[in-house]
Amino acid sequence: MKKLVIGDIVSRAWDLSVKHWPIFVLLILAEGCFSSIGLEYDTSAFSSIDPNASFPVIMEAYNNAFSLSPFFIIGFLLACYFDYINVRMMRRAAEVGSPYDSLSDGFKIDIKNFLFYVLIMIAFGLLLGLGYTLCILPGIFLTVRLLFVSVIAATEDVSFGEAFKRSWAITKGHFWELVLLILCSLGIIILGLCACCVGVIFAEVVTNFLFVSAYLTLKENVEYTKIEEEGIVIETPEYVKDEK
Repeated sequence: MKKLVIGDIVSRAWDLSVKHWPIFVLLILAEGCFSSIGLEYDTSAFSSIDPNASFPVIMEAYNNAFSLSPFFIIGFLLACYFDYINVRMMRRAAEVGSPYDSLSDGFKIDIKNFLFYVLIMIAFGLLLGLGYTLCILPGIFLTVRLLFVSVIAATEDVSFGEAFKRSWAITKGHFWELVLLILCSLGIIILGLCACCVGVIFAEVVTNFLFVSAYLTLKENVEYTKIEEEGIVIETPEYVKDEK
């Protein structure tokens, strides 16, 4: 069984980021730009939030400070598109050394799979939101156990429930290692903040590669026979089959 060695994962993520940073920086910038479309907020509302209030009360106040315009759905879908492409290219770069065969091919998507990815990520966000609203600890637990849902949804041919089941199976027995990995990613983001905007964007590239690399390491620990018994089927992406 492969162990999740944080130092090795960080080193691998750093090497991949240095090698492929231009395309992923552009994808992150595009995602960030489109995610803000149609999102309006009242800055004065934030000053009225009592920091000593309970977490649910604070979250409700934040929600009341935001409003959505009709263009929000367009911006949301475009942001999801670039996030979807980002995850797929990162996995490919980590597995075969290149994020795409050609740039145009890298941006091609299957509409059905993409929309399915969007639905999974909406459910994922709602589930985490519920976990953090009820209590912070359940939210943290769900964050760790469902850490790889986005990678699985974007790169594997899975059903709605399988994306969550597979992440749950892969993270089993590695909770504290993954907590440490998440803390490490937060540390990288903080270092990026110290280097201003450019540093933050590059730091996000590194942290994204952290989780993709961790997924590729841990998924090998889940035996195919065991997963098939649980109703989950793992298929190797076509580009990996071609390389082999």
